Amino acid sequence: MAPDLLFAYGTLGPSSDEEARRGGWVADAVRGRLFDLGPYPGLVDCGVESAGWVEGHVRRVELRELVERLDPYEGVEEGLYRRIVARTRGGRAAWVYEFAGRLPADARGPLRRWRGRDDEYPS
Repeated sequence: MAPDLLFAYGTLGPSSDEEARRGGWVADAVRGRLFDLGPYPGLVDCGVESAGWVEGHVRRVELRELVERLDPYEGVEEGLYRRIVARTRGGRAAWVYEFAGRLPADARGPLRRWRGRDDEYPS
């Protein structure tokens, strides 16, 4: 059975605690490695037990929203991201968009949480 939750760790997620509350988002995490790719983040090695936890949020999602709105936004048909099922730290099965391309040489990470393109990250 397909999950009815979306795990978001970047641009799909809430931008503030207030937005999270209004949108029904709940804080959670998935295993993987997260990189800052400039204008957006990329999660790789999702679900790999030896990887660290990547923080984000989950909320309910309908398949129609995934297929009609989110898959095109994430470039699934172009091969930029792929939508997979992951188990969250909270034990939830959720859809997550995993980066499907080659990480650029200037990718920053791995990170625990993506804070946006304007944040400074320590080296």
